[in-house]
Amino acid sequence: MKAMCRVIAAGLLLAALAGCGAGRGGYEWAVEPRLKADKIEPLAVSGGGILEGSLPEDEALRTFCAAQQGELWGLVDGQTGEWVVEPCFSQAPALCPAGHLLATGPDGTLIDDPELDRQLTAYAPALRLEPGHGGLGVEYVWDGEAGQVRRHSWNESGAQSPLLDPSAGNGELLPIRQGSWKYNQLEGAQVMEAQPKSLYAVASADGTLLTDFVYEQARPGSGGLIAVEKKGKWGYLNEQGQLVIPCKYDGVWGQSTDRDVQGNDSAVWQRVWPAPCLESGVVVRRGGEYALLSSDGQKQIDFGAYQALAPAPGGLVWAEEGGLWGLLRPVSDS
Repeated sequence: MKAMCRVIAAGLLLAALAGCGAGRGGYEWAVEPRLKADKIEPLAVSGGGILEGSLPEDEALRTFCAAQQGELWGLVDGQTGEWVVEPCFSQAPALCPAGHLLATGPDGTLIDDPELDRQLTAYAPALRLEPGHGGLGVEYVWDGEAGQVRRHSWNESGAQSPLLDPSAGNGELLPIRQGSWKYNQLEGAQVMEAQPKSLYAVASADGTLLTDFVYEQARPGSGGLIAVEKKGKWGYLNEQGQLVIPCKYDGVWGQSTDRDVQGNDSAVWQRVWPAPCLESGVVVRRGGEYALLSSDGQKQIDFGAYQALAPAPGGLVWAEEGGLWGLLRPVSDS
């Protein structure tokens, strides 16, 4: 009997040891946890319309992430885990559509600092502060009469709505809203605008609709997936219009702007967006727990395996353990 008890106890011990890393998959630390931060997010584009909450097209700028420490924000390198700019901004820094950094000081106004510019350009030659960019709103709208997609854009000088030029895009999936013609005073002409509170469909880069207009929100596609929202929850569609990740997850990426979703200057408008699909996959959140899914919806890192996860460039993923952030990579990449 004693021998049998020892066998059972040994089996239980082995099972417990095997479960210590349960849910973490084949990942290891590329950068050991050492960064103290309350939150890490991708460095977003801020400009109204579909640009809000999207990633910069410049791959070099995707290396940077915004990190919060207490009441202040700074910039970190998403490959080395080091601070690029120590926390000194009163809000999360973002990029204007031209790729310049929008960062606010303690008084809430945009910073214009030549010394900080020199610090930024040492990391990315094109990166510098933008103290007064006018902003640009962009959205894609469905012209039902023509049966085609129009690219509606607006800024302080006016608006225009030409038919979509597929050759001018980056090949990603597009969020589409139903539109209607309206007279624009600044342009002195009719422009196609999205109908207020209209639902979203998803289209390929050439403007071919892949879905009906059934989603409450959709964000610009990245990594072959596009995020869509139903009943307040987010999921992801692939290039064939298939829902490969169901709409049952919360947003992970907080953004705020002084323009509302239609591009109008107004009270601060806030949303929490879904994470972009990067090389490592998609970070999703359910309640207070995070997981990493592959682009076909397979679980790579289980919920609760780490305190928090955040998207990182180059096949890495941010992970928080013991109150400190590090960078994970697949074991096969080591």
